[in-house]
Amino acid sequence: MKGKEGFTLVEVMIAMVVLLLGMLGVMGMQYFAISGNTASRELRTGTNLSAEILEEIKGTPYANLASGTNLPATGQAISGAMTGLARAWWVVPNCVALGANGNTCAAIPAPACAANPDAAVVSPVSAIRTRTCWTDTDGTIHSVELDTLRWDENVIP
Repeated sequence: MKGKEGFTLVEVMIAMVVLLLGMLGVMGMQYFAISGNTASRELRTGTNLSAEILEEIKGTPYANLASGTNLPATGQAISGAMTGLARAWWVVPNCVALGANGNTCAAIPAPACAANPDAAVVSPVSAIRTRTCWTDTDGTIHSVELDTLRWDENVIP
């Protein structure tokens, strides 16, 4: 028929295949975006839990500083994907910098003092390290480690 224009069945099928391929690409990107968001949420939660310990230590009198371990308080909101959650912290007196103690959660050795500017003079400062460990839904172990210093507020320099 002359003068009648439209789409043929083949053209419609090709257009549908192209549309399907585009939608599959978008679905794949969505999967990776959700995975990235989950990992980001877990890392943020782990960092907040380590920072929480540092904040508690800031309010502790210098003479009472001590190393320890604990789990988050009962009822505290933790991401559902995080299991095997554990926190540890170390207080190393008379130290201004901690050395590496292996970023592992299985057996965590206490960190040693890496730098003391003047070994002959006792520094009224303690180096503090916190570590939060957890296992994600894939069974991968992750950790966050934060370091800080705490000056003895009762010592006048």
